[in-house]
Amino acid sequence: MVLVYGVGLVMRKTVMGSLFWAFLSMLTSIFIVFVLPSSPARARSIEEIKKTGQLRIGVEPGFIPFEMKLSNGEWIGFDVDMMEAYAKQLGVKVTFVDTKWDGIIPALMAGKFDLIVSGMTITEERKKAVVFSDPYYDAGLLVMISAAAKEKFQQLSDLDKPDIKIAVKQGTTGDIFAKKTVKNAAVVKLESESDAANSVLLGKVDAFVYDKPFLKLFAGMKDGKVKLLEDLLSQEQFGAAARPQDKSLVASFNEFLKTWKASGGYAAAMDTHFVQMPWKSKIEKLW
Repeated sequence: MVLVYGVGLVMRKTVMGSLFWAFLSMLTSIFIVFVLPSSPARARSIEEIKKTGQLRIGVEPGFIPFEMKLSNGEWIGFDVDMMEAYAKQLGVKVTFVDTKWDGIIPALMAGKFDLIVSGMTITEERKKAVVFSDPYYDAGLLVMISAAAKEKFQQLSDLDKPDIKIAVKQGTTGDIFAKKTVKNAAVVKLESESDAANSVLLGKVDAFVYDKPFLKLFAGMKDGKVKLLEDLLSQEQFGAAARPQDKSLVASFNEFLKTWKASGGYAAAMDTHFVQMPWKSKIEKLW
């Protein structure tokens, strides 16, 4: 919020000199501009969401098979199906807001959307800023390497050497894990998972530490050109994230998640995106 205060000279005006004094007063006025921090976005109740007829979801596309955005603007993926089902239960339309990962929590706090549903891992650090829903997917971190290096690299410790480059997606749990664990290798931070994965394919880096579902599907699409190390580096879970003042929205989503699972909707979406994979032909050219 910007407030502007004008402080003018107090002068005696005569009829003949009124224009002169007004002009002089304007020139000698001092404007003090105070730039105050914006107030946090206020809570948005379920009733308000229903009244506006719109549920806004913050996502970063590219995380197969959870959220993908086609060139025609169409959104597809597991998270997309889940939030479309939730919006349908609320009787509203869902809007997906394309947002860079490193700015997605600040954008949530600023009220740009109602929830983050973008394969976000539930962590204690993130809980300091947001409220998470019940977990909706069990994940974890894996390491992907070039298939040509499968004899050289058997485990993460084989990669932690000065002449090795390990890619991570900036701001993810893979990034955090590498920062805490990798002592000798160079950690290369990239903006997208596709850039990091393809950097392994092209030999620009030796490995990529990232979420299990993405790496498994990516490796399956590359005909043996890459390999996943067997050890799961961490046990993680994905959840929807909301502002602390929007606990009622989280509670509503949690209730939806229970009914969606009980109705078979969750299992059907899992089968569609992890087994049948109709999206595969639509995005393969992007990889």
